[in-house]
Amino acid sequence: MRRTVIVVLALAGFAFLWRVVPHDFNMTPMGALALFAGAYLRQPLARVLVPLATLVASDLILGFHDTALYVYGAFAVIALGGVLLRRRGLLAHTGGAVAAALLFYAVTNFGVWAAGVLYPADASGLLASYAAGLPFLWKTLAGNVFFTVLFFAVFQLVERYQPHTQSTESR
Repeated sequence: MRRTVIVVLALAGFAFLWRVVPHDFNMTPMGALALFAGAYLRQPLARVLVPLATLVASDLILGFHDTALYVYGAFAVIALGGVLLRRRGLLAHTGGAVAAALLFYAVTNFGVWAAGVLYPADASGLLASYAAGLPFLWKTLAGNVFFTVLFFAVFQLVERYQPHTQSTESR
């Protein structure tokens, strides 16, 4: 198995564990996992399936909710956007993490409003949903930036200092 796939699967396991143990709301490595999988997995379907499978697996323990499809959709788009971050630097990774947090905030708070349970189905209800989501946005931003920089930096260090091994097929 390619080293990149092993790293992505290890990060998925880490993200799964982080999600199921107690933590601050939205302070998870899921955004970073989606960006990283999007950047480094070659198959477009795998880019999306790794973060989504991690979400589904952890939701089997945590429980599903009315806005799960919005959450999954946001992470699918984030994973597809991760393609833009391959072989980029710290500034691009940080910008990608911020953009991912803003996208997640916009999509999921719209989903909370669209569920029609907590807010009126009008513009004031939508604005109230976005206002109520602001404390979660800051935690999403912090988690995304921290874990994205960590995941990409560690991987780049491993790639730089780990000698590439030849496969038996190329000998």
